[in-house]
Amino acid sequence: MINEFELIEKLLAYAPEKTGRSDSPLRVPAGDDACLLNQIKNPVVTTDTQRHGVHFKLDWQTPEEIGQKAVTSTLSDLAASYAMPISLFVNLAVPPSIKDSTLEKIYKGMKKALVHYSCTLGGGNVSEGRDLSLDLFAIGEGRDDIFPVRSSATAGYGVYSTGPLGLAASGLDALKRGDVSFTRLVSCFKNPYARFDAAEILAENRVMCVIDISDGLAGDAGHIAKASGVSIKLVVPPGQIDPDMSAYCEKYGLIPENMLLAGGEDYELLFACAPETFDRVKKRLPDTFQVGECLPFCGQHITGLPADVASFSHGTGS
Repeated sequence: MINEFELIEKLLAYAPEKTGRSDSPLRVPAGDDACLLNQIKNPVVTTDTQRHGVHFKLDWQTPEEIGQKAVTSTLSDLAASYAMPISLFVNLAVPPSIKDSTLEKIYKGMKKALVHYSCTLGGGNVSEGRDLSLDLFAIGEGRDDIFPVRSSATAGYGVYSTGPLGLAASGLDALKRGDVSFTRLVSCFKNPYARFDAAEILAENRVMCVIDISDGLAGDAGHIAKASGVSIKLVVPPGQIDPDMSAYCEKYGLIPENMLLAGGEDYELLFACAPETFDRVKKRLPDTFQVGECLPFCGQHITGLPADVASFSHGTGS
C-alpha cells in the first residue's frame, strides 16, 4: 500500500519553481485542496491519458522519458488550439510494484517538459491502481483573435504538415523488434515536441483549420474531413520520405509511404488552408509540405489511401 501523503510531498518537489514568465499563473500553487489560478481571459482545456502497456512501457522508456512525453503529448493539443500553456494537473494511479523512486523520476521528466513549455504544475491526485497510469488535465490561454477548429476546411484548400511524419511509428516498431540501432527514430517516438513555434506562425497567417498529428496522418486527416464535410485526397509527395525511415523500412521489408500515412505520435501540426496562405507559411516554416487536398465530398472522407493502411490506434500499438 502506498503512503499517499509522503509520496505527494516527494512529487511536489518537482513542481517548477519558475515558468519563464514575469508573473506566475498560480496565485495559490499545488499543495492545498485546489490551486488558485490568476484570471484567464480565454481558458482552453484539454485532457490526455498515458497508461502502461498502452501508451508506454518501462521496458522501452526510462521513467524520465515517460514523464516528459506525457506532458508534451498533452500540451500538444494546446499548440493545435493556438493556446499558451498555463497549468497541468495529473492524476496518478500506482500499482504496489512501482517504487517511489520510479515515480519521482517520472515527475523529474515532467518538470523538464513543464519548464521547457513555461507551464506550471497545478496539482493532482495519487491513488493505487492495477496499472501505472497518468491522467492529465491541462489549462491554457487562447488568443483573442483566432481559435482553429477541425471544421474550417473547404474544397480547394490544401492539407499540410509542419514536419516529417512516420518517424515515431518507425521508432515504435524498432522498439517492438528490439532493434535500437536506429537511434534517431527511437528518439522521435520517445522524445516528441509540441509545435508551439509552428502554431504561432500559423496563427499569424490566419490558418483556421489545425489538428495535432497524434493518431497518424490518415486518422487525423479523417477527423478534419468528417468535421468539415469534405473529402481529402492524401498524397505522399516525392522527397518527403525521411532517409532514416526509408533505411529502416528497407531493412524490414516495410513500405515507407504506408508508415508516413498511418504512423502516429509525431505531434506535428496538420492544417488546411488556401494555397496562397501556405506559400506564406512555407517561407517561415520551410519543412512544411503538402500531404493532400480538400475536395467536395464524394461519399468517403479519405481517398488515395492504400487498402492495407489504417490510422494509429492506442491499445493495438499500430
